[in-house]
Amino acid sequence: MAITKSKKEQLIEAYLEQLSTSRAIVFSEYRGTNVQQIQKLRGQMRDHDTSIMVVKNTLMRIALERANMPIPEEHLTGPTAVVFLPDDTAAAAKALFDAAKDVESFSVKGAILEGQILNADGAKELRNLPSRSDVLSQLLGMLQAPASELVRTLEAPANELYRTLQAPLRELALTIQSYADKGAQASA
Repeated sequence: MAITKSKKEQLIEAYLEQLSTSRAIVFSEYRGTNVQQIQKLRGQMRDHDTSIMVVKNTLMRIALERANMPIPEEHLTGPTAVVFLPDDTAAAAKALFDAAKDVESFSVKGAILEGQILNADGAKELRNLPSRSDVLSQLLGMLQAPASELVRTLEAPANELYRTLQAPLRELALTIQSYADKGAQASA
């Protein structure tokens, strides 16, 4: 049954909407995967703000072209499911590849990450990227390091002055203690 022109335009718009909110997209083949397996995979990916769409290759090409993204012709053949990964690409990719282990017939063809076409091996490497929280932690550490060093540098003269002023007081306290001890011995 042929798809009407308006339905095709609706699909292209749906693809464009997903593309606009995705940092990366993964192309996969789902030949041999049943509806229940795809639905289970979709459910697992929702927790990571990730969606999976079974796409029409020609309409996906049009959507990629309209979005000014590269068109990976080699990934747009046969039955294709596209996984749209959000800002935290690494966490979503890890979840995708972990979930896909349970579905033998689901295989990755490749991906697009920030305008670069990746082959299947490159797509699998997405799971090794640092997660958003890891990157933010590293950035925070880098931003805090100069401030911490500045505080230590500013505290150093004050600490040195404190130790310098404390030395004579310690000497005086030891001298007084010594006289007190001698006085205690003499009266005993």
